[in-house]
Amino acid sequence: MIGKLRRLSGRGPAVPFVYHPDYRRELAGIPLDAMRGERVLAFLFEEGLIRPKQVSLPRPASIENLRRVHSPEYLRSLEDPAEVGRVLGLTLRSEEAAAAVALQRLMAGGTIQASRLVRRSGGVAVHLGGGLHHAGPDRGTGFCLLNDVAVAIERLRARGMRAPVLVVDLDLHDGNGTRAAFARDPTVHTFSIHNERWDQVEALADTAVEVGAGVTDERYMEALRSALPPVVASHRPGFVFYVAGADIAATDAYGDAEVSGRGILARDQFVFDALRAHDPGIPIVVVLGGGYGATAWRVPARLSGWLLTGRTLEPPDDLTAALQRVRWLDRIGDPGSPKTTTDRAADALFSFSAEDLGALGVGDEEERLLLGRYSLEEVRRQLDRFGILPQLRARGYMEPKVELVASTGFGPTVRVFGSPERSPLVMELRVALDRSRIPGMTLLGVEWLLLQDPQAEFTPWRPPLPGQDHPGIGVLADVVAWLVTVAREMKLDGLGFRSSHYYIAALAHRHLRFVDPRRKGEFAVIQRATEHLSLAEASRAVAEGRIEDLATSTPIEWVDVAMVVPLSDALRRSIGD
Repeated sequence: MIGKLRRLSGRGPAVPFVYHPDYRRELAGIPLDAMRGERVLAFLFEEGLIRPKQVSLPRPASIENLRRVHSPEYLRSLEDPAEVGRVLGLTLRSEEAAAAVALQRLMAGGTIQASRLVRRSGGVAVHLGGGLHHAGPDRGTGFCLLNDVAVAIERLRARGMRAPVLVVDLDLHDGNGTRAAFARDPTVHTFSIHNERWDQVEALADTAVEVGAGVTDERYMEALRSALPPVVASHRPGFVFYVAGADIAATDAYGDAEVSGRGILARDQFVFDALRAHDPGIPIVVVLGGGYGATAWRVPARLSGWLLTGRTLEPPDDLTAALQRVRWLDRIGDPGSPKTTTDRAADALFSFSAEDLGALGVGDEEERLLLGRYSLEEVRRQLDRFGILPQLRARGYMEPKVELVASTGFGPTVRVFGSPERSPLVMELRVALDRSRIPGMTLLGVEWLLLQDPQAEFTPWRPPLPGQDHPGIGVLADVVAWLVTVAREMKLDGLGFRSSHYYIAALAHRHLRFVDPRRKGEFAVIQRATEHLSLAEASRAVAEGRIEDLATSTPIEWVDVAMVVPLSDALRRSIGD
């Protein structure tokens, strides 16, 4: 049951959210998490903080509104795939360029929608997108084609809003496009703290603070505390846009800052405290801005949770988040799914028992069904529903090809290639019904799982792990969430893996349990012995036999260690979960 909606510290109406499922398209080759908005909403839904009806769907910004900021010549230039590709740093086909423009036009509409929601009532609206702050009136750059915040401000002006506007831009990168858009307008103050300045444009109302690379919590907060309150006091804004960038996080895949998750939430809280000290009811629109990698969604999740409750709520781990996201889509109805209402309620695709399946993986070779039941189209739809294919597209694999191979001696296989030409291979999965690993239990056994990004390169801070030919592609939690859902709907006891390398167990031990208690003890020994090492170094130490069993003084050998995600009460009792 959904809990009662918590009000924003008793200060007014509940926080509205703006999001559109088409945001899942993201941009090919740009490593934004295509699922981050949905992960945030699912987290808030699971916490009982929002209902689906509180999420407002935006419409694309009109050409009229875009022209309030961007020149007609520039907008016409976006009809050229080469110009769009220049801004995005990619080579694009016509349809890819059109999709990128359509996405950012929709996000511009999302920021307009958020500003509409709070203009008269005050309070806060959160747009789970936007923050495209590098796009200027006559030029796009830095992945940004259209400046959504500038467009929303000019629309407010066209609708008669005369109050001073403050743009607080705390993305890692300089808000240069927004500054250029309002360089000659003293009623819009653009405030930006960034690692380095992108241009030398001077504005009548602008504060630009450069903190350099490697900035820490303390240094960042020192800059914010000293610079923001004087601007609020002197400019006296009546409307605020807050670009709450997540790319200052130390965990960001492409950032060069070292700010902790706790430090980013402190940043957000300080911004709101400073604004509310000036005017408790001031309208504030939050947009996401930058944030790269699978953990970026946690930043807006923490902020949203705090806005709704006044408390710090820690988002869950990746697998739980992936499962939450699917429950959220089931609750609202996945717009990308052709299922009927009845199908959504029952999820009939997986609604049969283990007994109905017979020998898992034995199917008609000509029909090529996964697990004897799932057609290629059904598998493809599930990979899309669980966010796996959208994330591959966001990493530049625009036309992933899904292939289904009927059961062989290795089990039925799902392969996903990065292109219709069947190259490169980015995912390979083999599963089988496993009744032998734990007596009396039936598991969905993962015989083999390969997830790789052949287009990516290893780096000093992302070195190869044992057994890796290429870096991972960042969809492990979503694949496991899919398989857990399959096993749960099939009423199996659990999901079984064989951990061939120590790092697999280290990454997954929060969800996977050791079948053999001795292996659990060995894992604890390795953790203690390698706590000063990186995961890659620890895995190499284990693989090279440099970690010894304390009782026998012999090297701990880590080979095909059985682990499970327990789903049934019987299995939980069996392994002492």
